[in-house]
Amino acid sequence: MKTRIFSVLCENVPGVLMRISRDFTRRQINLDSVTVGIEPSGMARIILMFKADDHMAELMRRVITRLEPIMEVEVIDPERSIVREVALLKTRKLDEREMLQILQRVEQSGGRVLESKGNVLVAELSGKHEEVESTIKSIGPDVLKEVARSGQVFISREAS
Repeated sequence: MKTRIFSVLCENVPGVLMRISRDFTRRQINLDSVTVGIEPSGMARIILMFKADDHMAELMRRVITRLEPIMEVEVIDPERSIVREVALLKTRKLDEREMLQILQRVEQSGGRVLESKGNVLVAELSGKHEEVESTIKSIGPDVLKEVARSGQVFISREAS
């Protein structure tokens, strides 16, 4: 099984995400990442990441394409795409030494501190999924009180 990514362009109407996820549930396919954004045209773009073999991926593409509010389903090749993820990190109360270590880790990974209040840091990381994951793991669950992540967002490098 391989990681698959679909970019689904659809009308921005209630229930469309439920219809899509229901089709995945029926076939017992777990969605690893789902992100939704509104295009300048007012249409919604849903990025779906899941694992499936070639046969099941093609079946899901056809099934989703037939749904009522769907305009287009594009299969995205991760090798020919730009991929980013955003994470917000909130720490527990830190002493001065811990605060300095966390600041260094965040800055080394290209992140930035958004707020520092009462010895609690709130930082933002963005980049490739693996880089964000590595930084979060290196800081560790004993320091991090809360983590909010966007999921992976993909855009094709191909000119259309």
